[in-house]
Amino acid sequence: MKSLIAVALITATTGSIVWAASSPSGQPQRVTSDIDADEIEKTRRAFLDDELAPTIKPASYDVTIVEYTDYQCPFCRTAHDALLQLAAKDKKVRIIYRDWPIFGPQSERAARLAIASQWQGKHPRFHDALMKAPRPLTEEAIRAAARKAGLDWAKLEADLKERSADVNALLERNDQQTMLLGLEGTPGFIIGNKLYPGGMTFAALQEAVAEARKDKSRPMVPLTPEGI
Repeated sequence: MKSLIAVALITATTGSIVWAASSPSGQPQRVTSDIDADEIEKTRRAFLDDELAPTIKPASYDVTIVEYTDYQCPFCRTAHDALLQLAAKDKKVRIIYRDWPIFGPQSERAARLAIASQWQGKHPRFHDALMKAPRPLTEEAIRAAARKAGLDWAKLEADLKERSADVNALLERNDQQTMLLGLEGTPGFIIGNKLYPGGMTFAALQEAVAEARKDKSRPMVPLTPEGI
């Protein structure tokens, strides 16, 4: 029985993401069949398509940005403003928010509630309010952000409790992805086929999106590039 899995690999020289098959030992292998290619496609989709990950999705988009973020990270907060600028100006960019709460318990608390806020249709407003809340985050600051976003707090807590298994699974997926990508802190971005670790300005985001539009190839490479 086939025991190949698919993993994300980053080229050391360019930061480009490729998707390659690997054996259980973790050693990359050649893609030898359509089944292997299917496994690679599943991994690509795991990073770029997640039903539970909060997403800003225009009706028509040609570039996807995935952000790994923490609500208490100062660089994430600066990048948040830049992303808002980009979303307002460029209506063909999809943004996927992947919570990676590495700044402690209050970061995790905020992340869980932010994910749950989707079931009230208020994630964009709550996300923005949390990014602008005083640091360090406290329970009162999180509640204040929820009020600012127009959330029903009782329902928010109830939704989180009811869907806690789903939220836990999403956070675990996010954590696993950051390890595969080799991220060492927040924020981190996948833009097109490239990984951008660290904070980004509005200008840097625009440049990265423009570069992604030039690269129409799919992020699937059957062989491990040199330098990994």
